[in-house]
Amino acid sequence: RDIIENIWLTIGTDNKYKNIIPNECGRIPLGEKGIGRLGVHKLGNEITLISKRNNSKEIILNIDWKKLNGIENIEDFEIELSERENLEIGNNSGTKIVIEDLKTIWDRRQLRNVYRALTSLNSPFDESNDKFKVTVSSNRKDLFDKLPDIDDIKSAALYFGKCTLEGNKIKSIKYEFKPWTSLSKIDSGRVKTTKDFKSIELEIVDIDEKKKIVPVDLNNYNIGPIDFQIMIFDRAPEIFNYVTGEKKTINTYLKENGGIRVYRDGVRVYNYGETDNDWLEIDIKRVGKLGGNVSNNIIIGAVKLNREKSTDLKEKTNREGFVEDSAYSAFSTAVRYALHLIVKERNYDKERLTVLYKKHKVIEPVLSDLNEVIEIVEEKVTEVETKNELLKYLANINSQYKEVKEILIKSANAGLNLSVVIHEIEKLISQLTGSINRNDLKKARSISLMLEKIIRGYSAMIKKSSITNHRLSSIVETALDNYQFRFSDHKIEIISNFKESKLKAFLAEAESISILTNLLDNSIYWLSYSRTENKKISIYITDQISGFNSIIVSDNGPGFTIPIEIATNPFITGKPHNIGSGLGLHIANEMMKAMKGKLLFIDEYDVDFPKVIKTQKINQAIIALCFPKEK
Repeated sequence: RDIIENIWLTIGTDNKYKNIIPNECGRIPLGEKGIGRLGVHKLGNEITLISKRNNSKEIILNIDWKKLNGIENIEDFEIELSERENLEIGNNSGTKIVIEDLKTIWDRRQLRNVYRALTSLNSPFDESNDKFKVTVSSNRKDLFDKLPDIDDIKSAALYFGKCTLEGNKIKSIKYEFKPWTSLSKIDSGRVKTTKDFKSIELEIVDIDEKKKIVPVDLNNYNIGPIDFQIMIFDRAPEIFNYVTGEKKTINTYLKENGGIRVYRDGVRVYNYGETDNDWLEIDIKRVGKLGGNVSNNIIIGAVKLNREKSTDLKEKTNREGFVEDSAYSAFSTAVRYALHLIVKERNYDKERLTVLYKKHKVIEPVLSDLNEVIEIVEEKVTEVETKNELLKYLANINSQYKEVKEILIKSANAGLNLSVVIHEIEKLISQLTGSINRNDLKKARSISLMLEKIIRGYSAMIKKSSITNHRLSSIVETALDNYQFRFSDHKIEIISNFKESKLKAFLAEAESISILTNLLDNSIYWLSYSRTENKKISIYITDQISGFNSIIVSDNGPGFTIPIEIATNPFITGKPHNIGSGLGLHIANEMMKAMKGKLLFIDEYDVDFPKVIKTQKINQAIIALCFPKEK
């Protein structure tokens, strides 16, 4: 009760700032500003906090912010604090917070994002003071389907290393490359152990300012043996696209937890491994060359020390690492060298993967040439003033080209469909001519009406239109009419709820029809190219994505063949021999942004799709066109 009254209900207390003694689990309390608890009140109007210590009663705190509406002075605002026998928490200790009368509506996608963020708090290492594990559950069993836990995140790493350093040598080392089964182009992984390294490689060295090799001997200090282990991830889109885990969560976890932490007798030494502490200068020096560099946001590592044997490593009083003296210098240099050795091995394997999987060497015209010139200037021109002048000119050219390109690209969308328009009209005219020659007037009349309807639909697609509140069903209907013959030719079944939907959104009619037509064109191409049997395309209108009414397109084809991280970049195409322009999704994305909407790549669990879409597995290449509900 005292803690709730004098600490939890008081803003800006410093009790955690002063408390640097680890608790019984070995954890040092986090939080120093005393304001984190205010966040809960942003979520809802009614807050109930139930807390209990061992061998004591439960304390219940009730705060109802709606009561503010009925009082004139803030001094009259009352909260309820009471005690009771153990009903919620039982004989254990703990805290429960219930938030009611929420201030906003949480959709399925947002709740799954909360799961991703909370999972990022977990550590993959079994250190004693990091055994705090966040578990997220829901009364909706399917809400968090296919979202990974910490073991899934660990399995998303590709390169692993562990070693022991003692004296002037690495006593033992093991490097392992463990490709996912989805990386089927690579024959096998690779393991390299101590006996496979040359003895000179295992000698710990540093390089001085004159680039001379300097031996490092940990025996000169009371540092003791150092155990080091690391996992390295590969977030290059062409590789990461094959990861079996859920990509967003893995990326979030690495962003929050990437880096190398230090433990002494299982107790973490702060703040090594935090996002703002590049203690091994990984991001500054970007370790490695062949096969790419590593940075803190693609590695998770742990350095383990023995407290009794590492007395020369003295911790600062402010809990911000070791005193940076000569002992610390030897320690960090040794770890950096071990990291270098493991990264060197990783780079060989990364190069193998790159050769096999980096298909997207599509070079954007002009910019690639400019970048090459910039690299040459950086490397070859030594005179500083001349170099800076040249780089300035090149930067201006780069910027001006991008501006011109953006203007042209936004006006190019209609042109992408021009060949399809001509082809469809030519086919219909040919059929119309044949019907007239056969004197099949009924067929001729039907084709004439269809031809007129399609031309009217394409006219609606290419004319300029302003943003108005428009029914999504009419956008879908026009796009489907435009491609009616193509669906028939390719034997594609369309599944849609547009006839039942009455949802509206603010959009530009012509641009929206054109965007949807582009998505349908992509689906038709990949369904045909992959020779998918029983071809199906789903066009689902929904309000499930918060703040938007959306048209979601999916099919039962092969799915995306390029990483979604680069799918909206210009001149990127997954079509064989780069036969596509690589502009379709880029222009669609730009147009959606211009209408204050979004083009989202979602998975089948982010939205509760109708049963027919689930059972028939029309769940590939899912793209949501999200149009704003309000202008």
